[in-house]
This record gives sequence, C-alpha cells and structure tokens, in this order.
Amino acid sequence: MKLKTPPSQSSLVALCSAVAFADGDGAPEWINLLPAGPVRTIDGRGPYTVASMAALIAASLPEGGKLVLDENHATDKGMALGLPAPAQGWIVALEAREDGLWGKVDWTGPGRQLMADKAYSGVSPVIAHTKDGRIMRLLRVSLTNTPNLQGLVSLHSEGSTMDWKAKLIELLGLDSSADDAAIDAALTAKMTAMAMQSQGDVLNLIEHPTVIALQSELTSATAQIKALTDGQARKDATAFVDGAIREGRAGLKPMRDEYIALHMENPTRAEKLIGSMVKLTGSTITDSVIDDKGERGLAAEDRQVMALFGVSEEDYQAELKSAGLQKEAL
Repeated sequence: MKLKTPPSQSSLVALCSAVAFADGDGAPEWINLLPAGPVRTIDGRGPYTVASMAALIAASLPEGGKLVLDENHATDKGMALGLPAPAQGWIVALEAREDGLWGKVDWTGPGRQLMADKAYSGVSPVIAHTKDGRIMRLLRVSLTNTPNLQGLVSLHSEGSTMDWKAKLIELLGLDSSADDAAIDAALTAKMTAMAMQSQGDVLNLIEHPTVIALQSELTSATAQIKALTDGQARKDATAFVDGAIREGRAGLKPMRDEYIALHMENPTRAEKLIGSMVKLTGSTITDSVIDDKGERGLAAEDRQVMALFGVSEEDYQAELKSAGLQKEAL
C-alpha cells in the first residue's frame, strides 16, 4: 500500500508487529516501538534502518501532534471497509533511548481497560520507509497479539524493563514532575545522609561498653605478654653476663647492668662484644702487657669496652685491682 509523499521521496508503508513494555499489571506510560540498530522481523521483511532517531522523531511527531494507537491496524484495514477504528490511546511523545525508540501513551478509558485485562501482548508500528529499508516516519501504532519485530519485550511481562526514573522519583518522595537535576540532588542528599548514619553507627559501636571492656582486656593482655617477654629476656641476659663474669672476662663486672640491658635489646651484639673481651684464667691475665710499675697494660678488647661505655683507664685499672688479680706477663 503506497503512502502519498512528495515526488522526490518514494516511500512504502509497512505494518510491523512488534512487542512492547509494561511494568507488571496496568497500562504502561511508555511502550517500546522500535529496537536499537537494524529492525529485523520474524517474517523476513526488512531489515529496516534508522539513519537518525532525532530526525525520525521530528518527522513523525511535530510539536503538539499525536499518533493514534488502535487495535489490529483498524485505521489501515477497517476504515476502508467502513468499519470503526477507535483510538485506544494516543502517542503524545517519542524518546530515543539506548535500546530503541519509545512512545509515551495517553490511554483512553477502553485502552486502559484492555491493558488491565492483558488483552494484548504487543504493539505493531506502522512505518513509512524507502525501498532500501530506511525508515522515514512513524505513522501510527496498533495493539496486536502477533508480534513480528525482534529485540523488544512483551506487554505485561513480569521481567520487563522498569522505568527507573519514575521508580527513583517514588523512592525519593519527589513530585512526579521532578526533572533530572532534582532527582540528582535528592539522590546525593540521600546518599550523604546514609553515609553519615553509617559513621554514627561505627562511633556508637566503638563506644559500646562491651567494646570498651574488650579493649581494656586487650591492653592488659598486651602488657602481661610484654612483661613476660621482658622478664624472660632479662633472665637470659643476666645468666649470660654473670656466666661471662665467672669466666673471668676482664672489665665486664663494673659494667654488668649496662651489658645486661644491651643483651636484652640486642643479644647477638652483646654476646659478640663480651666474647671479644680478655678472659682471666685463675691468677693469670691473658692477652695483656705489664709495665715497669707492675701495672697491667690494656689490650685492644679492653679499650673497646672502655670506649663503648665511656669508662676511663684509671677506673678500669682500679676494677682490675679490686678483683685481686696477679699481674703477669706471658
């Protein structure tokens, strides 16, 4: 069936049964009219293409216009036979989305009742297209139970796509006419309030008596463990240093406490330093030199100990004398 168009544009009219969208029961506000990308059909017609959704919308629905939504193409088939073709609704707005072309429906009373009764499962757009399949205009839409277009979801589908904008407006308690900016502001405020509430819950948990008691027990247990560890370290250090003193390590006794503290902090270093000290065996001073006054000379290890702990040679010699050692050159 040919559509009257300007001579420069050869157009054909196609009745393309398609499936559409509804959110559960009732009449949907928006229905899916064309899928995104090539428009393919089950019966093999097409594929049809849309060069520009914006151009298609402008050509199909001028400002203030509307497209009829009838039943089973009554406008195209029944009117020619003198049969009634009442509108079940009017397409009053078109919108290009990621998944195709959508139409906003202003339902009539009978049309809304048909949706409530789930009398139809889909819609069929009537399009004007060129011979090579380019869609130029959307002429009208019809309710149908013989879907033909591929890529859309059916009316009254329980798993159908939701109008998320309307759902957000409802959840945020906004007016139904709220625009994107109002939705964004309300959503941001909601998220901020939720974050603050979460922080408050964390603070309340930290201040809970049970948590405070657990923290106190943990602090006490940590102190006990440290005390036990330090006690064992001191015990080991004392045993090592006193053992070295009994072996006759020269210069160790006057610095006993300092070496014990060093051993507790760094056992390896303390044991290395003590091991390098001159060992006194019986009444003999090994690794030493006696001067003409009968004084014991200091070996390199003695001077290392004096430098480490800041002990003068006089004090160091006095400690050696107090030990009652016989000075003898080997």
